[in-house]
Amino acid sequence: MLKNLAFTMLTAVYYSVIPVYCFMQLFSCTDKFKIYIHVLASFFILWALQFIKLYEHASEATTLSQLFIFLNVFFLFRGPVKQKLLSYFIFLLTAILTEILSINIYIQIYNHFFHQPAYTASNIYSLCSFHEKLMIQIMIFSFGYLFYKNIFSLLKKCINYLKFSLLLLITLPIIHPLITTEFTQYYKFQQSLIPVLLYIICCCITFPLFIHGLHLFKKEQIAFNRNLHKMELLKQQMEVSEEMKQEYVKIRKWNHDIENHLLSLEYLTRTRKADEAERYCSSVLLNSSKPEEQPSACISVSQEDSVL
Repeated sequence: MLKNLAFTMLTAVYYSVIPVYCFMQLFSCTDKFKIYIHVLASFFILWALQFIKLYEHASEATTLSQLFIFLNVFFLFRGPVKQKLLSYFIFLLTAILTEILSINIYIQIYNHFFHQPAYTASNIYSLCSFHEKLMIQIMIFSFGYLFYKNIFSLLKKCINYLKFSLLLLITLPIIHPLITTEFTQYYKFQQSLIPVLLYIICCCITFPLFIHGLHLFKKEQIAFNRNLHKMELLKQQMEVSEEMKQEYVKIRKWNHDIENHLLSLEYLTRTRKADEAERYCSSVLLNSSKPEEQPSACISVSQEDSVL
């Protein structure tokens, strides 16, 4: 009982933290306290579901766990719905691939060094001991963290132009042969040549689709970078336009100040006040050489008021 308790706690901790960690790299959630509350609540709920999965209703508990993880990260983070669905699909696909990889590595190592019992992917969880099951789970967690860290950092760069159809074309060479293998094992063909032919046909079909998907992915990336470059140019043009606007305002202000000074000088010369005109001109030149000490507009107004 205590071993099962520790095992389910470890699994609940992993699946309550890793999805939040992955989605934090793609979407925003300003309230960190809210994240902690969600992680804590997810831990207890997933712990209960892992207990149910361990003893009975394994398929129903797995479905509920996946649905709960999806709803948790879906409502916790802000972002487009399509991007959230795509990110969760990648998360789920990575979880499946890491589990398949870890189990196959352990089976190959065990069957190479030990011969009884001979493990397969379908009977390993029912025949292995608790320590073996714990070792497999730790391998799954290690590979999962390694893959999630790199995949979601890469996804952060291309999520804006990655689509479901494009992702399906890229991942189909991985999924399709697995489905074919499960299909042939389920129906147990008497002739061993049929599964081999089916597998070869699937590979021949999916490989061109994979090449086509990579080509489309490259085109989408080029188009996105082109649009991003256009947006940067537009932003620079707007900044230059704003700077020109500010310069135009400064020039208008300077022209207005000059006009005031000339009106003042014209008034002084018209009234034959040469000394006052000379002092006024000297004060304007003196203050214009130090514009940071006193704005020219204030100078012109005060001087003109004193003269007029």
